[in-house]
Amino acid sequence: MKIPKDQHEEFARFFSEPSRENLRNLVKNTIGEADHLDFKEHWPDSPKLARHVLSVANSGGGAIVVGVAQNKEGKLEPCGLISLADKSSIAMQLQKFLPKPLKYFVLDFHYKSSDYGDLVGKSFQVLLIEDEPKELPFLSLSDGIDVRKNAIYVRFGTNSREADHDELQSIINRRVETGHSSQGRLTLKKHLEQLRALDESRQGNDSWLSEVLRQTASMADDKESSDFKEFLESAYEAKKALIHKELGVGL
Repeated sequence: MKIPKDQHEEFARFFSEPSRENLRNLVKNTIGEADHLDFKEHWPDSPKLARHVLSVANSGGGAIVVGVAQNKEGKLEPCGLISLADKSSIAMQLQKFLPKPLKYFVLDFHYKSSDYGDLVGKSFQVLLIEDEPKELPFLSLSDGIDVRKNAIYVRFGTNSREADHDELQSIINRRVETGHSSQGRLTLKKHLEQLRALDESRQGNDSWLSEVLRQTASMADDKESSDFKEFLESAYEAKKALIHKELGVGL
C-alpha cells in the first residue's frame, strides 16, 4: 500500500514536533499503519513490543501510538488508555531485548479541550524511535514469545517480521553509507606514540640521536628510497594535522 505524500508530511510534522495538535492531526488524517507508524489499542507484552521497536528502528525510525485501535477495514478509532503506563517500567521490560544504541522515548498525551473533538477526555502514549543508521543493524538481545535472540526485524507494511536477504543488504548498505566504523578511536596517547615513531625515522628530525644515526647510516649502504623518505614526511605531517583536529586547535 502506497502512503500518500500528505500523510508522510503529517507524520514528519508530528515526529519533529510531537505536540497534542500534531498527534490529533496524525490520527485524524492517516489511513493506517505503515513502515514508520504503528497503532496499538493497548501496550503489547514486552517481547512483542520489543519486536515492533526493533523493526521500526531497523526501518528508519518511527512511532508506535498506543490508545488507538484499528479495525479490519483499517479505520482508526481513538479509544484512549484507561491509565498511562509507567515509563520506567516500560524501559526495564525492554532493556532485556534492546541494544543500548537504540534510542527511543515515551510521551504522554491527554486531551481536555473541546477543540480536540473525539479525543476529549482521552489519554494516549507514543513511543518514538530514533533513526540511527550508524548503529544498524539492531538485533534482539534475548529470546521471548514473538522475538528471537540475534534476529533482525524490519517493518513490512503493517507487520514486523525477520529481515530477508535483500532487506538485510539494504540495512547494511545504510550503515556503510554513513562511513561510521565500529572500531574505537585511537586515544591521544596512541596518536602521540605514532607521531614520535614517525618523527624518529624521518629525515627532518633534528634530535642529536637521530643525527648520529643518520651519520652512521650515511657511511653504510642507504637502503631507504627517496619515495619512502617522502612518505615518512607526508605521514608525519598528516598525523600532526590529525592530532590538531583531535585537540580542536588550528594549524
